[in-house]
This record gives sequence, C-alpha cells and structure tokens, in this order.
Amino acid sequence: MTDNLNLEQKWLQTPAGKICYFLNNEFAGKPTVVFLHGLSSNHTTWIKAMAELRKMEVNSLAPDLRGHGYSDKSKKRNLYEFPVFTQDLKQIVDQEKVSKIILVGYSFGGYVALDFTIKYPGLIQGLVLISTNHVNPLKYRRLAFLTPLAYGFLNLVAWLLLWQKRKNYFYYDLQTNSGYWQSTLKGLTTMPLSINLWMLSEVANLDFGESLNKIACPTLIIKSQSDLFVSAAEANDMIKKIKQTKLIVMKESTHFLASRLQEKISKDIIDFLYENKLNENCNL
Repeated sequence: MTDNLNLEQKWLQTPAGKICYFLNNEFAGKPTVVFLHGLSSNHTTWIKAMAELRKMEVNSLAPDLRGHGYSDKSKKRNLYEFPVFTQDLKQIVDQEKVSKIILVGYSFGGYVALDFTIKYPGLIQGLVLISTNHVNPLKYRRLAFLTPLAYGFLNLVAWLLLWQKRKNYFYYDLQTNSGYWQSTLKGLTTMPLSINLWMLSEVANLDFGESLNKIACPTLIIKSQSDLFVSAAEANDMIKKIKQTKLIVMKESTHFLASRLQEKISKDIIDFLYENKLNENCNL
C-alpha cells in the first residue's frame, strides 16, 4: 500500500521512545501537508488524501501519534499530554527540515494541530480542522460541572488497567474496516486501554479559547451537521475567533468524518489548497 504512494517509513528517536511516521518528500520546493489522525487510529486514515496529493505533486507526512500504530506505547501518564504530542511533531518537522506546512488534524489530532499552530505560527501556511473542539466539549453541552468527575474516573480506570498488555498490538488499515463499531472496537486492540483513557481524559484540559485569535493562516473547519462532540455553536465561535476561516458542514451525522468519508474529506482538503494557492511552490 505505502509502496504505491512512494511513502517512506521513518522514525524519530526521542528520550521517551521511537515515533513512526510516513513521508512522501519527492517534490522539491513544494509544500508538505502534515496529517494527524484521531484517537485509536493511525496514519492509514489519510491514505486516499495522500494519494491525491501525490497526483498534485504535493508532499505529505503522516505520523502514528505516540501510543498508536508503530509508535512507542510506554505506559507513562505524562507522555500523553498535548505538549508532548506537539513536541514530537516539532522534532519530526525539524528532522525532515520542513519549513512550511499545511497542517490537517482530525478529532484528537485536531487538538494537537491547534496547539502546534499556536506555538509555531511561522511554520504553518494553512490549517484544516476536522471534527475538532477548541475547548472541553462539555462546556457547550452545559455539563462542564461534570469535568472533574469525568477526569478522575477516566484516570482511575486507566490506573486499574495498567496491568493490561498484549504480546502484540495490532496494526490495521482503516480502509479495510467499514462501520463505526467495527473500526472502533478494532481500534482499541491497537493500543493499551490505559493510554486510550489517558488521552480521553486530556480533553478535560482542552482550552484554546483565548489563543484562537493568534491563528493568522487560512483555516478550514469541517464538521458534520450533527456531531455529539462538536456543536454548531462551538464551530461558529471558532469562526469568529480565527481570522481567515471557512466552514464546511457535511450532511452526514457523525463525528468520524475523516475515517469514514475519506474521499469527501480528501476533496475538501484539495479544494482548500487550490482556493488559497497553498499547492504552489514555497519560497524557501
């Protein structure tokens, strides 16, 4: 599969384990689209999009986030906080000497994309957020008072499950798994459950509300018309705070847009690149 896309499997060595990523860097001077997948997923979320970008002679890079796919799965709570994921990505783009990128984040990957864009605005030419919150989603459900309970419960269960381990964790291609429950249940076999719960609990600390106005690059927000986690009110607030923003609302009612609607999402990303002339040569 990756051979047909000319993707190279590469590694970043960090003090806390190796991070795997897949790279197509065959088009000198062209921009690089960096894709960040969601929870319990891996880089195959983006295979169709990466194939289309290659036709456009645009480079692409997709890591398996820490705790996922081929990347390190150490059971240490502090390794699964937003700053750690952001630092992993910064080290990858530094290692590959990528100076201008279009960053695409889906669900949890979108949280990392926001954190990265706010911290390193000079690296980002464009930003695409799919099924992404900018604050704890309980706030828009008027359930924020439940946050401490949810955070404590998830971390307690994660601690109780620290014993859980498998001889091997599975690696699967999202394109071969249709249906929400099939892909979700199989996704849970790809990582320790404690890591999954730690990452879920991190959403309690999600709060980019005061920082969104720092994002100056063209931004595309994609959500479904009915998403249990991302409300219309939240999307509208993001549009107001980010200077150059376009919103696409898909008619499908699901949070899982990128993994279930790869072709539609790929088209929207490519249209965004053309509309903002982000597919053209970089001035390096």
